Amino acid sequence: MLYRHYFSYGMNVALRYGRDRQEAEDILQEGFVNVFRGINTYHPDLPFKTWLRRVLVNAAIDYLRRYKMKFAALPEIEKEATAVSNDGWEQLKYAEVLAAIHKLSPAYRLVFNLYAIEGYRHREIAEKLSITEGTSKSNYAKARQKLQTYLSDREGIKKEWL
Repeated sequence: MLYRHYFSYGMNVALRYGRDRQEAEDILQEGFVNVFRGINTYHPDLPFKTWLRRVLVNAAIDYLRRYKMKFAALPEIEKEATAVSNDGWEQLKYAEVLAAIHKLSPAYRLVFNLYAIEGYRHREIAEKLSITEGTSKSNYAKARQKLQTYLSDREGIKKEWL
């Protein structure tokens, strides 16, 4: 019952990390196995969806680390990403953004999702992925750059939206 009830929610989380639907299903399955194994660690006074999301994100990280991802040694960047206008964001459809995110390499996709969507800081991402903070920043900057390129040909979308 728990699986059926949260399947759609979990699949939406997994789709951001997987390259395609099959990979997302694999991530989701591993995530739910972790949920059932660790259900005794869930604290009922906290929102279940928040805990589930954390378990699924960790399952995605483990899956990509185990099967797909190789972090390239990229030059470190000194400057933290700055906030920019999101004027074009509302004009994009979820499916378009998801398709653009899927075009990213696994390393870029993972860092982008963790930083931009999940709200992790680069220091936390570096610790989770066993990379340097500079590599996390560089991967995020390059992911943003690639997403801007993928999505900028849409009419009315400003390049600085990301």
